[in-house]
Amino acid sequence: MEHIRVSRLKTRVSLVVCVIDAMTSQTPLGNNTTTVFLEGTRSKAISKSNGSYIFNDLPPGEYHLVVSSEHYFQEQTLITIGTDNIIEVVQLKPLPSYPFSQGAGLIRAMLQDAAGAPVRNASLQATILTEECARARVMAEQLDKGAEEITLGAFTGVISAGDTYILRGRGAKAAEEIIQIAEVVEHQKRFRLKKRLTKAFARGSLLLPVQETRVTERGEVVIAFRGNRISAFQTNLLITYGSNKQLTKEVLVTEGTTANLGVIRLT
Repeated sequence: MEHIRVSRLKTRVSLVVCVIDAMTSQTPLGNNTTTVFLEGTRSKAISKSNGSYIFNDLPPGEYHLVVSSEHYFQEQTLITIGTDNIIEVVQLKPLPSYPFSQGAGLIRAMLQDAAGAPVRNASLQATILTEECARARVMAEQLDKGAEEITLGAFTGVISAGDTYILRGRGAKAAEEIIQIAEVVEHQKRFRLKKRLTKAFARGSLLLPVQETRVTERGEVVIAFRGNRISAFQTNLLITYGSNKQLTKEVLVTEGTTANLGVIRLT
């Protein structure tokens, strides 16, 4: 009788890409239109119903991750694969054509240069200044410089991996720092930061939401806000363009309405 050797092949998960809508923190709209691929490899992503994509058995090295979906800007990032599994959270930023909910507060504008041509290389960052809109507060007595985890409480909404905030201390000369959430360690309690803190913060320091986006090829811009405690709030809009040129504007945003800034000339 001929002996047959049966071998069981095992695959190793190398990379998990979690794709979420930056507006809702849920899976992207029309999730079946989302594509996730790595340049430089034939490995194809295995899609899951929760909006994650799995790549197996990737050789160590650097890969260019590209994520595209119908209602969002394309996102690209460089991924370094080693021997450990990697979880990469990608927040997709809505295009101006995104079907925003009726309750969203929007800022819209057209960016043009001095000659009236569309500005195509601008990024935008809108920070809520009104403290009543703080998403959460620091619960530790002291958050030291160099900390990579943060414990929060007094939530007014959900905090998700990929979110960006201004961490603002209390008092006249309080410290401020932009932080990004890398991982939810313990739901609505502990969070890992993408970068270590460069300043120290005391108990009660505030997390104020920051919305980031970029301009379309036509120079069109939209920034949307969700889930704030009060219906009208002040924001600081920072436009970065050209060779690190910047323009700032304070904009009052009201939920359910659009603050239309018209054409903004960038010189």
